Amino acid sequence: MSKRTVFTTITALPAGITRETVIETLHNHVEMIDLNPLVIERHPTKAPRKATPEEYHSIWYHVVDKINYLPGYSGRTEFDVCFHDLKTGLQTRCYAPLGLDIKDKWTLGGTLPHEPKEPVEIGIGVPKEGLWLREDVDMKCNVMATSFVKKTLKKAHATLVDRLVEKAHLREMAIHNNRLEEHSSILSYYSGPTSPALLGSPLPSPNHLQQDRQSGVPYPDPLPAYQKLDDRGSLGKAPYPYSPPMESMQHPSPDPRYSQPPSDPRHSRQSSHTKDPRHSYQTYQPLPVELPTSEPRMPELDSSSAQQSRY
Repeated sequence: MSKRTVFTTITALPAGITRETVIETLHNHVEMIDLNPLVIERHPTKAPRKATPEEYHSIWYHVVDKINYLPGYSGRTEFDVCFHDLKTGLQTRCYAPLGLDIKDKWTLGGTLPHEPKEPVEIGIGVPKEGLWLREDVDMKCNVMATSFVKKTLKKAHATLVDRLVEKAHLREMAIHNNRLEEHSSILSYYSGPTSPALLGSPLPSPNHLQQDRQSGVPYPDPLPAYQKLDDRGSLGKAPYPYSPPMESMQHPSPDPRYSQPPSDPRHSRQSSHTKDPRHSYQTYQPLPVELPTSEPRMPELDSSSAQQSRY
């Protein structure tokens, strides 16, 4: 005779853990299996025959647990479990021996300080601030073994959540360190010419400068000339390309690659059609045309040609 048992566990997550890190850990199925302290073996497998059509296309693993039944007496339990990723968590289904059927759902909820607050469910101990991880368990088990299975499952999943939180802390720390390294590399790349890394040597100390002056050995000045203060207390002029001379900007030299021979009319600046008065700015005046003063004379025909024209 089987008995159905439903219970919910809420775990508040510490500050500093982002939502993306927790979801990434929940969607890593192999990591979720390995975080369980009872698991000693696991490998991918196919869906069992009793899997529902919705579960058939999920990701399945064959898992082996080591369970302590009594002090000094332990045994192995093998079962199949499927994983189905959700937007806010993870859903699993476990088919174990002796008719044990466990439906488990992990949900990430809560709000961060920069997010708008939402109403929380009452009666189950949900924190009103920060992120939290909720586990909803719906299991069917033999009446005699229900208490033992529930106790073992709660203890194992509590250790799983602690390891998950610690794993999330390590992941956040790695992400933070990578960001700092990228930021420092960008700053060093865009640093000015007075940076010791760009000068090639560290800045000299006053003791070294005093010793070099006493010995008469010239020491290279670490600052360029355009960054020194003159007699008036202002910075000197920066060399090219910091302040290019105005002469080079006012009279740029033509590029010989784009110069055209002036003798070729096709490349001359004045187009040939500008010589046409129709294209000039002056008013177009047509040239005078001489009209005939008398009627044109018709050519005279001889008698023979006139007779032929009649016929």
